[in-house]
Amino acid sequence: MTRFSLHAIAPLGAGVVSLMLSACAVHPAPKLHPKLGPPMAPVASAEHVLLDETFESYSPYWRQVRGHWAVTSGRLLQTRDDMRDLNTVLFYDPLTVSDAEITADAAMLSDMPQFPIADDAELLRTRRQVGGAGIVFRYQDENNFYLFRLAGEDGVVLGKVVDGAWYELANPRAADFAGLRLRSEASYPLRVRVVGHRIQCWIGNRAVANLEDGSFGTGRIGLTTFRSKAAFTSLRVIER
Repeated sequence: MTRFSLHAIAPLGAGVVSLMLSACAVHPAPKLHPKLGPPMAPVASAEHVLLDETFESYSPYWRQVRGHWAVTSGRLLQTRDDMRDLNTVLFYDPLTVSDAEITADAAMLSDMPQFPIADDAELLRTRRQVGGAGIVFRYQDENNFYLFRLAGEDGVVLGKVVDGAWYELANPRAADFAGLRLRSEASYPLRVRVVGHRIQCWIGNRAVANLEDGSFGTGRIGLTTFRSKAAFTSLRVIER
């Protein structure tokens, strides 16, 4: 630390006052501050969100392929489970994407009879092993697309429809990834990441599929049901 003081000295016969500067360490030297420029712009998020839907209202950009779809109380409902419908689809028309991460919350809705009879055996099998709800991706048309969905109480399924024909790609069982059966009316978070030919799928935080398939390279995003009524509360698409 430095302190500066001035002393006046008058030499004999000089008539001129000279100044002597003496210093001793008592105060810190002043800090130098760099010149401030304009404020920096915030760093942009690495995520490019293409669609973030919570179904507060119905958008005219959705397109229906079979089924009966409606938005009510923050949920998207598909309320038709006609056995002839097979895959019902609702896709978002303006958005075509290749590499993406898609997440959705889906629940199967069941209208099981309170007291089943023998004639209900096929209905019970459908509800417990086949019917479900989930995500459609790289959708071309009703005869060409990928899907990842709940598949009854027993698990989930990843598959594709090519020229109207169904091909199963993976069929993870709930006993393996959850340790118990899936439940109707319960909402399950589903996630698909598709980059190039690589397709990865999760239910909750459990990875259930990781494979390659090159049937479709791009397409639309949507939701699907199979022989089941269903409810969806969100759909989010991030470009990868």
